[in-house]
Amino acid sequence: MALVTQTFNHKALARIAMVMAFIQFTNALEYMAFTPVFAFMADGFSVPVTFSGYVSGMYTLGAVLSGIAAFYWIHRFNKKRFLIKNMLLLGVLTFLSTLTADFDTLLVLRFCAGLVGGTTMGVGISILINAAPENLRGKMLATVIASFSMVSIVGMPAVLFLCTHYGWHTALWLIGLLCLVSVPLIIFILPGDAVPSDLKASLSVNTRTLLFASCTALVQFSPMLIIPILTPLMMQFLGAQQHLLPLLFLSGGVAGYLATKITGILTSRLSALMLATLSTLLFVASLLIPALGYHHAFLFITLFLAASYSRLVSASSVAVRYPEDEQRASFSSLQSAMMYLITTFAFFLCSLLLPEQGITTQNLNRVLVVSALAASGFPILVIILQKKLAKRAVPPDHPIVD
Repeated sequence: MALVTQTFNHKALARIAMVMAFIQFTNALEYMAFTPVFAFMADGFSVPVTFSGYVSGMYTLGAVLSGIAAFYWIHRFNKKRFLIKNMLLLGVLTFLSTLTADFDTLLVLRFCAGLVGGTTMGVGISILINAAPENLRGKMLATVIASFSMVSIVGMPAVLFLCTHYGWHTALWLIGLLCLVSVPLIIFILPGDAVPSDLKASLSVNTRTLLFASCTALVQFSPMLIIPILTPLMMQFLGAQQHLLPLLFLSGGVAGYLATKITGILTSRLSALMLATLSTLLFVASLLIPALGYHHAFLFITLFLAASYSRLVSASSVAVRYPEDEQRASFSSLQSAMMYLITTFAFFLCSLLLPEQGITTQNLNRVLVVSALAASGFPILVIILQKKLAKRAVPPDHPIVD
């Protein structure tokens, strides 16, 4: 009888993880798709294509603000109901973006979408992790993180196909529809969540909380420094042909997906420090390909994205141990805000390190070196975080002697 109950619980947990992966996929696609889609939208709004930076920036600004705000008050709300309202609002805002030709109105809509998107995954992840036993939390996180790869494999190609053949309105209608489809999934599959009676459940803002909340963002800083120049890097320095770019990104997305799933399984078998070290070595090895002038675009994009996703899962498996279950939504919201903030900083820094005239070998190598040096600190970060977790786990009557 116990075996039947265990199997049922495992299946229920898997369904929750799949729903959260779908929500993450939809949320990420809604955010990421606007940059390439805006190339099709710009003429209709009478602005240059380069204004896509403003569109992305307004979303990011809204996400940072809402993530920080949610850190303080999200513990007061029913998480399941909050998630339902978020996905409804995100779908409506996406639909409304197709009904205006005024650029200022579009910026307001994207800011509002950022306010919603900045809290969606923090709340969703808290529901999933609180439902999972500790030994499966790394695997469940990997399932959700893998949805980022699916955006590259399925989402972006589908959106670009619709833009090319049926217009950008159709692409945004599809994304809005996905948001609405997620609502019944949340209602019928995600577990209920009661508002805690203890309103002191929120985390206090201190150095330790900020360090753990920034962990995944700090780890993602290195790949995000390369992302804005990924296409010209492969074409100008790795010999990739333009017609092969979709295949390159597809192969990278598949590699990222597989690396995410494998790392999720390994989180219960290898130490976090070992995973951090191996994934970092793989990431640095990918940067050596363009640095040494090798024309191996497929090898580069495969190693680069596989290592990036593996590092993200490794970092998440450490950070997830910090908050208590009743604090997880607040912590995850702050974590999302830090991710958006540091990602924005990485994008700006990439532009500052490169001249306006174009990318030269010398300037590219400068970006690669900064990325590699930043990435090399990940194993050290894991050691620091694990020591802080170990000190917190020691009972008060057994003090640690430094």
